[in-house]
Amino acid sequence: MVKVGFIVEGTSDFIILKSDRFQNLLKYELHIETEESLIKIARNKSKLKKNFVSLIRSLQKQDIDYIFILLDQDDKEEQRKNRGYRPPDCPIVVVNEISNFRDNRNYVFEENTFIIMTREMEAWFLADENLNFEYEGNPENILNPSDFVGKQLGITSHIKIVNRLKDKFSLIRAAENSRSAKRFLDKLREIANNNQD
Repeated sequence: MVKVGFIVEGTSDFIILKSDRFQNLLKYELHIETEESLIKIARNKSKLKKNFVSLIRSLQKQDIDYIFILLDQDDKEEQRKNRGYRPPDCPIVVVNEISNFRDNRNYVFEENTFIIMTREMEAWFLADENLNFEYEGNPENILNPSDFVGKQLGITSHIKIVNRLKDKFSLIRAAENSRSAKRFLDKLREIANNNQD
C-alpha cells in the first residue's frame, strides 16, 4: 500500500482529510495508507511558506511515498489589505512563491509532491450536488465560497461548516463539478494505480 502525507493550510481541511468518509475512500477504495499524524496543518499560507521545509521533512521522516499540499487560492489577509486583489489560479505561481521564500530556495520540489489548489474547501462542498447548495456557475469561480455556504447553513465558522458536512461530503461527487477536486482525486487514483503493479 502506498503511503501518503498531507500539508493543509487550516483546521477545516484537516477535519475533512481525517474524517472517516475520506479515510475510508483512501484505505478501502484507493488502497492508500495515511493516518492523522501524516496530516500537517500549516495554519495559513504565510506560515506554510515560513515552515515549508520543516513540514516536508517531518513527513519524509515518517517514510511517506507522496505528499499532497492543499492550498486555498483565496488569501483573506491579502484581500483585506488590497480590495483589487485577485488570487492566483495557477499552482505554479504558488510553488514559485513558496520555493522562493527565504531558505526554501534550497529545497527542490520532488516529483512525489503535488500542490492542489481550490478557491476554498467550501467550493468542493458547493460542487457536491448531494449537499444541495444553491449557486450559479462554476463553484470554483465563487469568491469566498465559505461565506456562501455558511449563509445557506446559517453558520459563520469554517470549523462548524466542515464539522456539519464532513460525513456527507464526497470527493468523488465534488470531482464531477470541480476541476481542483477532480485533479486531487485523479492524482490519488494515479498513484494508487501506479503502486498496484
